[in-house]
Amino acid sequence: MKEKIEKLLKRIQNPLTKKMIVDEKLIVSISNDAKPVIEIKSGGDEKWRQGIEGQMRVIGNREGIKTDDYVIQWSDIKPEVAKQGPVSRPQLSIPGVKRVIAVGSGKGGVGKSTVTVNIASTLEQMGHRVGIMDADIYGPSVGKMLGIDGRQKMDVQKDRIMPIEKYGLKVMSFSFLIAEGEPVIWRGPMLGKAMQQFLYDTQWGELDYLIIDLPPGTGDTQLSLAQLVQTDGAVIVTTPQSVALLDAGRAVAMFEKVNIPILGVVENMSEFICTHCGKPNHIFAKGGGSRLAASSKSILLGQVPLIEDAMLAAEKGEIPVYKNKNKKLEPIVDAFTHIVQNLGSVLERN
Repeated sequence: MKEKIEKLLKRIQNPLTKKMIVDEKLIVSISNDAKPVIEIKSGGDEKWRQGIEGQMRVIGNREGIKTDDYVIQWSDIKPEVAKQGPVSRPQLSIPGVKRVIAVGSGKGGVGKSTVTVNIASTLEQMGHRVGIMDADIYGPSVGKMLGIDGRQKMDVQKDRIMPIEKYGLKVMSFSFLIAEGEPVIWRGPMLGKAMQQFLYDTQWGELDYLIIDLPPGTGDTQLSLAQLVQTDGAVIVTTPQSVALLDAGRAVAMFEKVNIPILGVVENMSEFICTHCGKPNHIFAKGGGSRLAASSKSILLGQVPLIEDAMLAAEKGEIPVYKNKNKKLEPIVDAFTHIVQNLGSVLERN
């Protein structure tokens, strides 16, 4: 086993310098036990540790080495890391998953989860294999929007989390692991650990797209995502008014800092379509999404109107774009079809 571990460690990169940890002499020792103890320099940096553990988990799984086959001990000796410049993106991928797209926003209440679910469903109806990971630990809402209620299943033999499937989508949410109404009181390191397990311990199977619904803001979950997996890019969700643009601009800056490209902007609630007369009304101002796209040097992927029937569908756990024959929802279906087509064009160019 020690020889297998040595071969594994030769393939692990320093998450910040992108150099091999063996070449940087970050391995202090490896015991010659049936379950080897690996001592690695860390300097107490929890996020740096998560990056190393994530690589060992992914690459080890491919080589038939489980995390239970070894023990990692972290030394307080500080490793050499890059002190300037943006955080480097890891060359990590989830086995079987072709593309990973994050959906983020600078503030809550802009309809980020709604956009996530409808983009995922539109992709699925176009023939793609799609999964959704609800990474909002404190306010998971994807399960509610999909009408999913229940605890997650485990594959005991493979020690893997089995996602719940509905509407043709594979879904993982923290809400599946706790009782409804139960508070979550976690610090940053625990969030990173949860992200790592959601990404690599879930039996995603073969997916064309994994859409990750991030919590609002620019905190630990977003930084953990940047360090744990190679992300193809981020979609920023905003509403048209200036106050929302200020917060969305911070989200753009955060993604740029961690070197995740901005794929485009979705302007949600771009206009309200009256239930009675069918006329649009710009109740949240106008043109904010275009201004944010221009300032972030990306594109406006599309604008999603505010329609009462879409809200009612979500309240019942139904996806507005999913095989819906309600003519009042046609503007929603058209909007997300346009968004997904634009998103595909951007991904092809990148």
